[in-house]
Amino acid sequence: MADAWLEPALEYLCDWLAYQMRVSEQPGVAIAVALDGEVVLDLALGSASLAAGEPLTPRHRFRVASHSKSFTAAGVLRLREEGRLKLDDRAGEYVDSLHPAVATATIAQLLSHAAGLARDGPDCAYWVDRAAFLDESALRRELADPPAIAASERLKYSNHGFGLVGLVIERVTGEPYAGWIAREVVERAGLAETTPDGPPPVGAPFARPRL
Repeated sequence: MADAWLEPALEYLCDWLAYQMRVSEQPGVAIAVALDGEVVLDLALGSASLAAGEPLTPRHRFRVASHSKSFTAAGVLRLREEGRLKLDDRAGEYVDSLHPAVATATIAQLLSHAAGLARDGPDCAYWVDRAAFLDESALRRELADPPAIAASERLKYSNHGFGLVGLVIERVTGEPYAGWIAREVVERAGLAETTPDGPPPVGAPFARPRL
């Protein structure tokens, strides 16, 4: 029954995406559509590199940015299912040298951006290429500062909060975050061309449209 509408629907989707790219002046887009567990469309339009004139393909990798937070959350829920932590556990039970108010934040508050932590610390220079992204020691120094607002007062989006959850995962598992997440979350989900952290593997095609 799906065959009657599926093909024209996919054709329309391709035309609509091409139109949206023109209107928004986006260099490229990649999309996959699955129906009943089967991939029925695997499409890439535009450029992987405007400077090199490299066409985008479905195999090109993208930076997923904050979508990677879903990997962290899935990892926490896996540890919860195994009885290795609870969502009501406080961060200070696993990570030391935190500001006292940060230490009282629960894992659930951190995952839901309700812990009141600063989004990216006091400077955020790395977002404008004036500094390198924080390593663990720099993150820990900033987690020794007080929260921006009281916990559970309102939504307060925080990359630092998820960085702290990453430290909790390392403490519970006894392994580096990236390696454990790659094995226990990414690989188990069957994401053969996804990694939880950069840089991409040598030789993997990588979308860099503006370069």
